[in-house]
Amino acid sequence: MGTRRDALAARREALGFTQQTFADQLGVELSTVGRWERGTLTPQPWRRPDLATILKVSLTELDTLLNPATTHVSHATSTSLRRHVVDAPRLNETVLLDRTAAPWEHRASLGQTAPPPRVPAHGEVGELVSQVHRSYQAARYAEAAGLVPAVTAAVDELVATSPPGTRRAALALRTSLAVAEAKLATKAEDAPAARTAAQRAQDTAEEAEDPFGQASATYQVVCALLRTGQPEDRTHAEERATSAAEELRGTDPHSLTWRGILTLITAIIAARRGDRRETAARLDHAENLALRLGVDGNIGWTAFGPTNVVIHRVSAAVALDDPDGALTVAERIDISGMAVGLRGRQAQFHLDSAWAHSQRGEDPLAVIHLLDAERVAPELVRTKTHSRRVIRTLLARERRRSVPGLRGLALRTGVAA
Repeated sequence: MGTRRDALAARREALGFTQQTFADQLGVELSTVGRWERGTLTPQPWRRPDLATILKVSLTELDTLLNPATTHVSHATSTSLRRHVVDAPRLNETVLLDRTAAPWEHRASLGQTAPPPRVPAHGEVGELVSQVHRSYQAARYAEAAGLVPAVTAAVDELVATSPPGTRRAALALRTSLAVAEAKLATKAEDAPAARTAAQRAQDTAEEAEDPFGQASATYQVVCALLRTGQPEDRTHAEERATSAAEELRGTDPHSLTWRGILTLITAIIAARRGDRRETAARLDHAENLALRLGVDGNIGWTAFGPTNVVIHRVSAAVALDDPDGALTVAERIDISGMAVGLRGRQAQFHLDSAWAHSQRGEDPLAVIHLLDAERVAPELVRTKTHSRRVIRTLLARERRRSVPGLRGLALRTGVAA
């Protein structure tokens, strides 16, 4: 018999949900919600991001709601993945102490009888790294950043203790985590931090002799270079991305994915320098690769596939200052069909559409897209320079009767006082 999750039930009730309306929101049976709250069933990991969103809690807070009887278990005696996340500060402290204190034999001679910390298993650490990426793709950037210190400690411990036969796999996790850090820094518009993390990913991937890890790291180096705004960095970024894409000649899904995603970023670079012909050629090439892949996949956390290519066509039209072209392409996208976890991609579509409508003077439609972007990715709308610029443009010609919701949006994002 499981432990009742009274706090979970209380949180649901506080938000005004009955068990039935809560089940309807998640697309599950009424009995499933009842079993969750009685403690006889635990939500599957893939369902938890939606569960946390509806309950308006972080994944860490949701974990506490789902595990009320084990919240205070110490890290030294824990064997579950959950404890790595909930006890993030203690995980950092444990690893730090283990590295700086005297050897275990010496501590034992001083009467300290606690066992040494358990070395995390590869699968557990891999799931932790995946959680950082899932939080990022769901546009929960603060949550992802908050996980990084503890996950870094776990990855470092795994690399340090891995035997030669599994060391490359451990290094691949270190590469993946550094890529996530680079993404977060880029999203925060911190070019130096993004470049540092991307270069760390590059160095680790080379040590692991991991070609796809190197492609992933190169992509983040390119993003960091573009963030500086310097023409010479943009040129260097384009050269690096083009070269890396040309090196991937395989026809397997990983090769198609990484060649495709690198080709997409070169298309955006071409658009930013106003080269319409090259932009179109690169987008067509990426679309061909996506069609060969055949699915909207998420290899390497890229979300690469046919839908992603169309979203990049919209972004390229924005970079080319072509609102009509952006909206024409946007009509081809069924945004509701995208995976729930890809909220950042959905929000980018809405932000680009909002810009295009604002350029055509269609302010109510622009606000609708901004509100949709805020609904799926509030952190992105609050922090992204592009979204704030569009809001300022709309405010400058505000007609409150014809643009409902704009003033509230401007207040929430800090654009208006």
